Amino acid sequence: MNDVERSAAEKRIDQLGAILPHKRRILIMPHDYPDPDALASAAAMHLLLVKKFGIHSQIAFNGTVSRAENKELLKRLRYKWVRTSSLVPPSRPMYAILVDTAPWSTNITIPPFVKPIAVVDHHCHTRAHQARDLFADIRTGAGATTTIMHEYLKAAGVVPPRWLAAIMAYAISSETLDLSREYEEPDVKAYIDLAARADLKIIGKIRHAPLPRSYYALLQEALTNARKYEKAAWSHLSGIEQPEIVAEVADLLLRMEGLRWSFCTAHVNDGLFVSLRSNERGARCSQLLRAVIARKGSSGGHDSMAAGFMDLSGLSDTDRLERRRNLVGAILGKIFRKSPIDYDRIEQLSQPLSHQPAPEA
Repeated sequence: MNDVERSAAEKRIDQLGAILPHKRRILIMPHDYPDPDALASAAAMHLLLVKKFGIHSQIAFNGTVSRAENKELLKRLRYKWVRTSSLVPPSRPMYAILVDTAPWSTNITIPPFVKPIAVVDHHCHTRAHQARDLFADIRTGAGATTTIMHEYLKAAGVVPPRWLAAIMAYAISSETLDLSREYEEPDVKAYIDLAARADLKIIGKIRHAPLPRSYYALLQEALTNARKYEKAAWSHLSGIEQPEIVAEVADLLLRMEGLRWSFCTAHVNDGLFVSLRSNERGARCSQLLRAVIARKGSSGGHDSMAAGFMDLSGLSDTDRLERRRNLVGAILGKIFRKSPIDYDRIEQLSQPLSHQPAPEA
């Protein structure tokens, strides 16, 4: 970190300190179903608050953590955390710092008695309106929110313990696909600095966490349902409990040789989740999903990856199927720069992912 970067970081820390309530406990809230970047950012913020400002905090989030690697990371987290559903409503509002999300995002459930006072995030947001008393450091150019938190710790002279350095290094690696997707120089510097002081055994344990038997059943379903047409592949999961596997399938599909786009849909309770990926320059995945979902749900993300959700509660099975088919057709229409493609036409054009092309004569 050069002098200019350090000065900017110190200024942000001073601005954050100015709005902190120094005699009250603060919640640190990542988004629902937090991923490694969200969990590592929350832990780093917890460390910053206690070491720099002498403020005790508690990490709280809604939803669960189900992906094997994320569960292993959570086991390595040495700071206490709770689910927001277990919080007892206080007599006066509780203050919260949001990391890897924002109050107006649809991927976080904020209890009515919680008042956000600060946001640190790296996602694109369409709504720029923010309360004047809300500290907001939102950098869409950063590859990971953890990178921003590493900058804060470094500027404050706070050295993360080896276990936390490991979690933070893994988070940056996970969020940027080992520094191959949407990263900048600060992400590289942060990763190198953290990895140098990390407990590498912890990173290994997270990367190679034991997988439950149910994972292979879901993977088998995803591959069985996968379809391919030209530079795009997609799949669907009929019913899952947690949405994390949806992004994992989309990532896996994109690794197929010759593909430029991939996405996966899945029914989760009364909703339809979709995760979109692309390695094509200027893909603008976030804008694409925002356009096809529009007011039927919510979406967010980055240029090369995005996720969305549509509420299907109250719809019949037939209507749910129609919504999914329309979504698939709309996404493919955007990918191939056409009007939405009829699903029956999709069935004719595409082929199962397992299909082997005929050998050349």
